[in-house]
Amino acid sequence: MPTHAYYSKNIEDLEMYQRLIQYWSLTFDKSLNAIPMDHMNFDANIYPPAITLTEIEKIIKFEPGYASPDGVVELGPLIRNLELTRLNHVNPKNKQKNKKIVQQAGLGAGHGCTNVMHGILNSIPKLPKNIFPRQCDQPEIILTLPNYTVYLAQISNMGGLARPRFLRATRENNFLPTFKQVKQIVTKKTAAIVITYPNNPAQSTYEGKNVEELKKIVRYCQQERIFLIVDNIYQDELYPQSRKHVEIFSLTDKLDYVIKVFGPSKDTTFFSGYRCGYWFGDPRIQNTYQYYISASENTLSTVSMIMFAWDMLFRAKRLAKKPITLPDIKLLDTGLFGWGRPLNAQKLLSNLKKMQLFEKYNKRIDVADIKMEETNKRIIEFVEKSKYFSDYVNQKIGNIILIKVNPQYYTGDDNEFFHDLIKKSGYAVLPGNVFGIPQRKGNVWFRITSIHDSCDNILKGLKAIENFLKHNS
Repeated sequence: MPTHAYYSKNIEDLEMYQRLIQYWSLTFDKSLNAIPMDHMNFDANIYPPAITLTEIEKIIKFEPGYASPDGVVELGPLIRNLELTRLNHVNPKNKQKNKKIVQQAGLGAGHGCTNVMHGILNSIPKLPKNIFPRQCDQPEIILTLPNYTVYLAQISNMGGLARPRFLRATRENNFLPTFKQVKQIVTKKTAAIVITYPNNPAQSTYEGKNVEELKKIVRYCQQERIFLIVDNIYQDELYPQSRKHVEIFSLTDKLDYVIKVFGPSKDTTFFSGYRCGYWFGDPRIQNTYQYYISASENTLSTVSMIMFAWDMLFRAKRLAKKPITLPDIKLLDTGLFGWGRPLNAQKLLSNLKKMQLFEKYNKRIDVADIKMEETNKRIIEFVEKSKYFSDYVNQKIGNIILIKVNPQYYTGDDNEFFHDLIKKSGYAVLPGNVFGIPQRKGNVWFRITSIHDSCDNILKGLKAIENFLKHNS
């Protein structure tokens, strides 16, 4: 076993998220000298930073220190502002309904969407029966596969508080769960269902005709009093940018049993290191969530919250296509820059305009989006023309692509493919089994990212994989 492998067990004996960690540790093990094809960090030589801490420090001084337990005091107004802007963008004829939804919603923040989801999953089984009528001993949480399986790891580490069940979405439905599948898998013990759209690793979403499927799922969960938790972390990466993400609260008039999770890690350059995220939705989990996060995290990072606050403010104004005004700046007057520091909103606005930081943010986001869209296009064109790849899933979304190897050229499973590929080509990918794709002979799916290197180098890697498959067959 290489020097930095996390686990000594066979891959089949590891849980899905443990497998992801294992493959990651091997990919970056210097003794193997592999070139990573799946690496979720932006390349600083290619992508500009959306905002830098140095720029923030030039427009306002702040005091790093303790904050509210889950960041809701400091970030709450900005979360509500962003979600209202989003709802008004997709459903401008229902502004009063949108405003009511946003005003009544519960919310909270955490160290990234992973931490936020951990807090939600821990909160639901602890709700009293008078608040959550379906409450029972060891309630079931349904996870859709393929998906980012850290959520399974979180449930596994809850000491039997809840049990996971799996809904396997099919390739025919672009790996998105259907209403029929949801209805069939639900039992009396089902407490929650987790759906990610756009999906990771598939980068597919509910759009057009299949929005009706999502709408039926929302109605069913609300009717049956089952929490529907939607991970929308990729929602702002639909190409072209004129495409509209289907907001979950545009499909219902009620907050009941619906929770949305969002964070900037996947689309805002270099924000994954700040670990920011929030949830928005049914307020009945708020107190339980706050208590859990306060006990496990104590407080969120001041620096991370400040960076996230500016991103949310800029993101909302960018979507609305409006300039920053004094009322916008006053949304930051929450103790964000220090509990004892009064905010001079007019001075801050003046400093912001002088530095043209919002304008710089927009230009940088435009550059990043254009690069991601163009890179995805070139990679997809390459995969479509290759006889060595028989399928792929990416609906012009995000910065990851799920690719299937043509079984004519490789008959082993995806774990064997991972090791053979490193050994014979020097490249490392992320096998589909870490996302819940069945590990079997002749069924090799793998994920690559499109932001960690130049497009030319990524295509060079795909050509190396083709060459490996050519000689392997």
